[in-house]
Amino acid sequence: MKTWKGGKAMKIGLCCGAEEAAQARAAGCEYVELNFTKVARQSEEEYAQTARALDQAGLRAEAMNCIIPADFQLYSLGDYSALERYLRQGMARAGALGTQVVVFGSSGARRLPPGVEKKDGWEKLIPVYRLVGGIAAQHGVTIAVEPLNYGEDNAINTLREGLEFMRLVGSPGVRLLADMYHMGLNGEDYGDILPAGEDLRHCHIARPEGRLFPLPGDGYDYAPFFAALREIGYAGRLSIEAGNPGGPECLPACVEYLRALS
Repeated sequence: MKTWKGGKAMKIGLCCGAEEAAQARAAGCEYVELNFTKVARQSEEEYAQTARALDQAGLRAEAMNCIIPADFQLYSLGDYSALERYLRQGMARAGALGTQVVVFGSSGARRLPPGVEKKDGWEKLIPVYRLVGGIAAQHGVTIAVEPLNYGEDNAINTLREGLEFMRLVGSPGVRLLADMYHMGLNGEDYGDILPAGEDLRHCHIARPEGRLFPLPGDGYDYAPFFAALREIGYAGRLSIEAGNPGGPECLPACVEYLRALS
């Protein structure tokens, strides 16, 4: 296994449900990335089932995504009390499951209304990220700003925008995510990872064409993405967030391929 910064190796995980954690471990994954909204809104019995499934699989939910559902429209949200209650329950559960990073993309919640300029929208979103980052920090969790492709979001789209936004938030508990799928769809240069340096705390990967598992011979050049990560000494987590192109047998091959690339 290759090691990078500080003698650590990049960890490979899978975005999935807790019921798939055993399959993920069997394929060589070292953690799973769960849906934060689902965990936060589970009944106590459902949450207990999630915890049991992870325990039985021997994996932790070291990462989560989909932090804020679309019923919270963040640009127009004037009263944060319901959002704060939701976040406090969710973060308590995430922390108990071993979560260390939660991804904040949530385009359905953060999308800006028509006619609103991006920088004006940021003025409304920055306090929300500060609130989320503060609550997350109480449970040992870092928030990762996720830039999303132009077809899904109009608030934060490129990695360079994500880095600028993160710095405007100015919270030590709010850092940055690089998602190869979104960068690829946008046509971004993977070299844009370099200015992020140690602010890059989490990564997602999928083949941009079709959002599928990266596999040998699939026709996509993943080398520039990994070269940029290697140059900044990234030794964090890399979650596969993709559809399976050919059945369960593809996951071990994907994990093996990503380890070889890293």
